[in-house]
Amino acid sequence: MMRGSAAKGVTDFKPSERTQTAAAKKMARKAKTTAAPPSLPGNAKTLASALDPFGCVSITDNEGRIIHVNDAFVRISRYAREALLGQNHSILSSGHHSRAFWNAAYEVLNRGETWHSRIQNRAKDGTLYWVDATIRPLKGRSGRVTGFVSLQVEASAPVETHIARPNNDVLLQAVAESFPGGLTIFDRDLHMVLINERQKQLLEYPDALFKRGLPTLEDLYHFNAERGEYGPGETEKQIRSRFDLTTKGESQVFERRRPNGTCLEVRSTPLTDGGFIVAHFDITERKRDQETIGRLEHQDALTGLPNRTLFQERVRSALAQAKGGWALAIHCLDLDRFKSINDTLGHHVGDALLFAVGERLKSEVRDTDTVARISGDEFAIIQMAPQSIEEVESLAKRILSAFAEPFELGDNTLTVGTSIGIAVGPSDGNDAEKLLTNADMALYRTKSVRRGSFGFFEHSMHERLQKRHQIIMGLHEAIANSKFELHYQPIVNVKTRRIVGCEALIRWSHPVRGIIPASEFIPIAEECGLIGQIGDWVLKRACAEASLWPDDIWVAVNISPAQFREPDLVEKVTNAAKNIPLSRVILEITETLLMKDRDAASATLETLRKMGVRFSIDDFGTGFSSLSYLQDFPFDKIKIDRSFVSAVANIKRSATLRRSIIQLGYNLGMTSVAEGVETEQQLERLRAEGCVEAQGFLFSRAVPAAKLRTLFANPL
Repeated sequence: MMRGSAAKGVTDFKPSERTQTAAAKKMARKAKTTAAPPSLPGNAKTLASALDPFGCVSITDNEGRIIHVNDAFVRISRYAREALLGQNHSILSSGHHSRAFWNAAYEVLNRGETWHSRIQNRAKDGTLYWVDATIRPLKGRSGRVTGFVSLQVEASAPVETHIARPNNDVLLQAVAESFPGGLTIFDRDLHMVLINERQKQLLEYPDALFKRGLPTLEDLYHFNAERGEYGPGETEKQIRSRFDLTTKGESQVFERRRPNGTCLEVRSTPLTDGGFIVAHFDITERKRDQETIGRLEHQDALTGLPNRTLFQERVRSALAQAKGGWALAIHCLDLDRFKSINDTLGHHVGDALLFAVGERLKSEVRDTDTVARISGDEFAIIQMAPQSIEEVESLAKRILSAFAEPFELGDNTLTVGTSIGIAVGPSDGNDAEKLLTNADMALYRTKSVRRGSFGFFEHSMHERLQKRHQIIMGLHEAIANSKFELHYQPIVNVKTRRIVGCEALIRWSHPVRGIIPASEFIPIAEECGLIGQIGDWVLKRACAEASLWPDDIWVAVNISPAQFREPDLVEKVTNAAKNIPLSRVILEITETLLMKDRDAASATLETLRKMGVRFSIDDFGTGFSSLSYLQDFPFDKIKIDRSFVSAVANIKRSATLRRSIIQLGYNLGMTSVAEGVETEQQLERLRAEGCVEAQGFLFSRAVPAAKLRTLFANPL
C-alpha cells in the first residue's frame, strides 16, 4: 500500500520522497510524531461530511499526514478519528500490493495528475477489504502540491447532514472533482453552489450556461426541457412536476436515459437546511450488460427464439388474463430424423436447419403468437386466444404443410417431417409446465400412431403414461436382478415333425401388473435405450440353455437394431456361444433393421457368417420387402409370417404369395419356416407346397426350458 496518499491504506507518499536523503527521511518521520497536524478549513470539513452518503473522503497534507477523514472513512477503517489524525495511511496496509504498484502511483501523482486504482486495506480488527480509490493532488497558488484528497464510492444510505454554502475555493472544488460521478450541490433556495466537471460532461452542459455564474435549479430545468431532455410534452408542466419532486425533501434513487442513449443513475440526498446533493453515475455499460444477460436468460442463442423460460412466462401471463373460454393452445413438435442429419452432415448443417425451422414456423403464426425453441430439436407454439377448434386445427395443418417444402441450406436440400401434439389451456392444464407436458404427451401419442400428423391431448393419456412409466421402472429393476424368463417354442421338420430348433422368446412377470406381453414392453425398451441390455441377456441365457440340448438342435434368437449398432456385437455373440458351436446359433433379424443401416448390417452379417453363425429373415413379406435384401444378405432361413398361414390366407392371392416365398427360398438355398401353424390342414397344405420347417400351437406353445427338454425325444 502507498503511504500517505488520501486513499485508505495508501502508504506514506510525498512527491519528492524518492530524492530525499536518509537524514531528511529520518527528520520527516520524526516530524510525523512531533508536529501537530495542520488544521483544515471548516467549510472543507462540512463538505467532506456532506459526501458521506457517496463514499469515504480523506485529506492529507504534503507530508502525508492525515488532516481530515469523514464519518464513512472512520466507519469502514474501524479506527477512531483521533487515532487517524496525524498518522499516515500505512496504518491500513494489508501488504497485498507490490512496491512496483506504488511506484507507478508515485509517478502519476508526482506529475500532478489524478490516480485511480483498486486497493486492499486492513481494518483495525484485521478485516481485509477492497476500495476503489481516486487520489488527486491539491495545489496552491504557486502550483506546488499542498496535499492530497481521495474519495472511494461506498453503497450510500440517505444521511441527513448540514452544509453551509461553501466558498468556491480550490480545496472544495478539488474534493468535488475527485468524486467519480457527476456532483451538484444546491442550497435551500435551490441555487447551485457547486458542480464538478464530470456533471457537466454527463449532462452535456455548455460553457455558455455558466457565463453569468452558477445557474439555479429552475434555470437547469428550463434548459433541459427546451432541448428535449425530458421527452415530448409541455415545458412548464415538465418543470412543475420536477419541482414538486424536489421540494418533497425526500431521498431519491432512479435511472434516467438521456436522448443520446446514455443511462444515468441519479441519487438525490436532502440536507437539513433545505438544500440537497445530486449525484449522477454513468451506468450505460452496466445496463447494456444487464440487458444482454436478460436476453440470454430468455432467448435461445442459436435461433433467437424465446427459450423455455420465456415460453413458460408467456403461458403463465396468458392464463392469468384468461376470462373464460380458451386462453391459448400449445402446439408441441419435434423434427423427424434430426439426429441422423447431425451425424451425417455435421452439426453446422443441423444448426442451420434449426434456425431455418424457427424462421418457417414464425412465418405461419400471428404477431400475438409465440414460437419458442424448448430444447434440442423440440419447438413449441403459443397460439393466443383461439376462437374455435377449427382455428387450432388450421394452424397445425399450416405447419405440417410448411414442412412438406424442403429446406435449402447452402449445398444441401433437406426434407424433414414433424408431428404435432396440442394441449389447450386452461382446460388441459392451468399452469405452464402442465400444459407443455400434456402437449408433449399428445405429441408422443401422435408419433406412435401416425407420424406427420397432429393430435390433441386426452385425459386418458395420463393413465397410459403412468403405465409406461411403471414399465420403464420395472425394466430397470428386472435387468438389475435378472427377473426375466425365457420360454422356447419348438420348430419342427414338416415331414418328420421332430424338433430341429427352438426360438427363444422372452417373458416378464411384472410385480404389480403380472405377465406383460413382449409386444408391449419391447417397444418401450427400444425407446428408452434398454433393449440392448435385454437383448444381451437373452442371447447369453439362450446359448447357455442350448448347450444342454442334443447337438443337432439349434437355437434362434431375435436381434434388435440397437444391438446391431453396437460395435462389439461380434464379441458378444462369440462370448455367449462359448459352450456350443456357432453353427447352432441362428440370429433372427427384420427388414426394418436392414433398411436403417444397410452397409453396416452387411459388414456385421458377413463377419458373423464367416465364423459359422446362421441368419434368418423374420416376417418376410409383411414389411417393405425387397428381393435385393435376399441378394445382398445371404440368409439361411426365410420365415413366412402367420398371416399367410392362417385360415384367412386360404384365398387365392395369399396362397400364391405363400407358395412364391417358399419357392423363392428354395431357389436361393434358404430353408422356409412357416409361423403360426395351428391345424393339421394348414400343415398338410404347407407340406404339399414344399415348406421345410414350421412352428405353432399345433406342435407346442412356447414353454419353459425344463419342459422343453421333455419334448425332444418324440415327434410333435
